[in-house]
Amino acid sequence: MDYEYINSLIKYIPLAIAITNKDGMINGINAYILSMFGYSESEILKTPILNLFEGFEEVKRDVFSKKGVIKREVYVYNKKNRSKFTISAYPIYSKNNDDLDIMFIFEDIKRKRKLSDKILKNRAIYTFDKIISRSDELLSVIDFAKKVSNSKSTVLISGETGTGKEVFAQSIHNASDRNDKPFIAINSAAIPENLIESELFGYVEGAFTGAKKSGQAGKFELANKGTIFLDEIGEMPLKLQTRLLRVIEEGIVTRVGGIDQIIVDVRIIAASNRDLKKEVEEGRFREDLFYRLNVLPLTIPPLRKRKDDIPLLASFFMEKISRKLNKNRVKLNDYVLDKMIRYNWPGNVRELENLIEFIINLGYLPDNLLNERDKEIVESSNIDYNYSLEELEKQHIIKILKINDGNISKTAKTLEIGRNTLYRKIEKYNIDVLN
Repeated sequence: MDYEYINSLIKYIPLAIAITNKDGMINGINAYILSMFGYSESEILKTPILNLFEGFEEVKRDVFSKKGVIKREVYVYNKKNRSKFTISAYPIYSKNNDDLDIMFIFEDIKRKRKLSDKILKNRAIYTFDKIISRSDELLSVIDFAKKVSNSKSTVLISGETGTGKEVFAQSIHNASDRNDKPFIAINSAAIPENLIESELFGYVEGAFTGAKKSGQAGKFELANKGTIFLDEIGEMPLKLQTRLLRVIEEGIVTRVGGIDQIIVDVRIIAASNRDLKKEVEEGRFREDLFYRLNVLPLTIPPLRKRKDDIPLLASFFMEKISRKLNKNRVKLNDYVLDKMIRYNWPGNVRELENLIEFIINLGYLPDNLLNERDKEIVESSNIDYNYSLEELEKQHIIKILKINDGNISKTAKTLEIGRNTLYRKIEKYNIDVLN
């Protein structure tokens, strides 16, 4: 092959291109691939392309057997991380067809996330097979939820914050015969009290100042033939609880300011992190509504009661989030996993997910990870709610600097980062090393 000629052809093409022989050795590249992946020419030429991405042998086999263009998604090892790309493999034959090279074109995947698209279209994205567990208690809850998925009866999901109540609600919807119809979720605690009525039931023209001329359908109308998920139902005002009870009993809604009765066919799934029986006793929740909702009760156990799931979930989130952030995975050693198992997890699965994201962003395991005696960094509520990831990193750097009496070299070594990286972070966070 005339690689000098081929390299002159691909030099200025604005795509990342590499050419290999049939054994996968890289013989030709263009400048674009160097800038995209962060390698120098000497680092990439005359090296096996399998150092760049997984699956070369499969691509080679398909190119040879099909004698045409092969296109697939692969993970590429950049200089700094691992990213998902689409590769197109093109066979290049010699003049006498006695030799074969392969031209690889790498394209960064700029897809809209499928999950976001589904949410925008009022579609549930989670299914039961996405729920990760080996806990007998949670598996029995999943089994019960599957059995009642096709029922028209209302479901009341109870569980602490972060246990995955909406995951179950979506899974129930997707396992039902309504799975191709809308899934509408509304958080009763997130909408101001003066707006929640119009959000749920809609309004007619002129119902209030600022109302659209054509009026607007409410969530129950939008969910017709499908499922509505009423999260944090315990936060719903008593006045609206009366209207909700009527919808459940009669299947009829009336828009705010209107008189027309609109028939709706909606499966209702409600959820609460409160003890609704206690709310009833204290007069904050209607007893008749509670019993209407609690036809099919489902309680999700907290993470501290299913310790065996913690390593599974930690591994899952490490893989998922590292891909999402295009960052390297961080190995969780036995010591860290043991601390995770012994930890109480007041924020449940959501807190664990946030912690794994924090670790991935740091790129290492902080010494005081989940050390309850160290209030400065890791109280669980701080990780989940009060501190941003950057603030947590800043506080950790300050702590290690104090331990090492401000010594940059020792601190960088403890943090397992370079001195220059540490200097950049000190400047970024405006950390006073002297004090």
